[in-house]
Formats: sequence, C-alpha cells, structure tokens
Amino acid sequence: MVIGLLAIAAIPTVTGVGQAVSAQQRQQQACKEQLKFMLTAMLPVEGELREAAFCVLVDGQLYLDFPDQPVPGHKFCGYYFKYPGPEQHQGLVSTISDDPPMLNWIFVDGSTRAVRFGGKKATEGHVIGPWGWSADEHFLTLQQDPASFRARKGEDGRWSVYWDPEGDGGGLPLRLRRRMMQQGVESRYVKG
Repeated sequence: MVIGLLAIAAIPTVTGVGQAVSAQQRQQQACKEQLKFMLTAMLPVEGELREAAFCVLVDGQLYLDFPDQPVPGHKFCGYYFKYPGPEQHQGLVSTISDDPPMLNWIFVDGSTRAVRFGGKKATEGHVIGPWGWSADEHFLTLQQDPASFRARKGEDGRWSVYWDPEGDGGGLPLRLRRRMMQQGVESRYVKG
C-alpha cells in the first residue's frame, strides 16, 4: 500500500521533469535555428568533397565566389526563420547588404530552380522551404535533402546555385556547407 502511494505521488514529479526536459530541448533548437552562418560550396575534387568557394548574393541570385573567378557580391550571412505563410515552413533569410542592413528571404525559383533571394512578395509561387540542416549539421538542406544542389555556369561566366531534386538538370553536384559565425558555439545538439 505504501509503495502504491509513493508511486502515485511520484507521477507529477516525473511528468514535470519530462515536460521541463522537452521545453529545454525546444528552446535549444530555437536558439540553434537563430545562429548566423555563412555558406560555402563543397565540390567534388578527385573523388571527395572539398570547400571551393564562398556563396554570395548578387542580382537576386546565389552565386559561387571562387578565388580564381571572383564574383563581387554580398557574402551569404543567414539564419533560419519561420516563414510567415500558411505552410509555417522553416524559412531561410540572409543579409543582402551591411549598410543599410537588410534581410531577404532565400527561395528556389519555381520554374528555373535557381536559388534566389527577395522580399516576401518575390517568394510567392516558389519553393520556400522547409530549409534545415543535415544530420551531422554541416550542410544546408531543402526539404531534408543536402545533396540536391547544383552549380551551373552561366553565359556571363559566373557559377550560380540551383536546386535539382530530380537530378536531371545538369551542372556540378555540390553541397552547401554551413559555417557558423559565432565563435565558441558548437552547432551539434540532440534533436528532440
């Protein structure tokens, strides 16, 4: 009888601890989503992925800034943000200038599949997410896939980033690496 009463008395404590742990995990995830990161392009070189270029925003699109083929633009500096729409996707934003400081949404053009940026109105009718990160938290994902990005060389000689989940659009396969901007912050955590 005493053991039964002790077990019943412990239920609220166990429930409270479980709720506290769950709330802490949600808070940690929210903090991780708001950490700023840069993007670099990992390209296959001699059979392995190697960091090859920074990702820059210019002319409404995401381009690759190679050391030997520079593309003047604003370096991607973004974080995850809930997209304000009925889908409630995890969106992605980036600064597009430092002075004045401005943010834009990152999205994929619904017809060309180019990774673009713009205001909310510019995102309408396009792929807006959900954006996220790979299981090891190193790579950007769109719709939970880190391996669907491609680089294509335009007529102007610049390499731009495309999303090609079907894998039939040509171009070089690449991964977009998340480079955390805060010093001393480890991006790994246990997802709840």
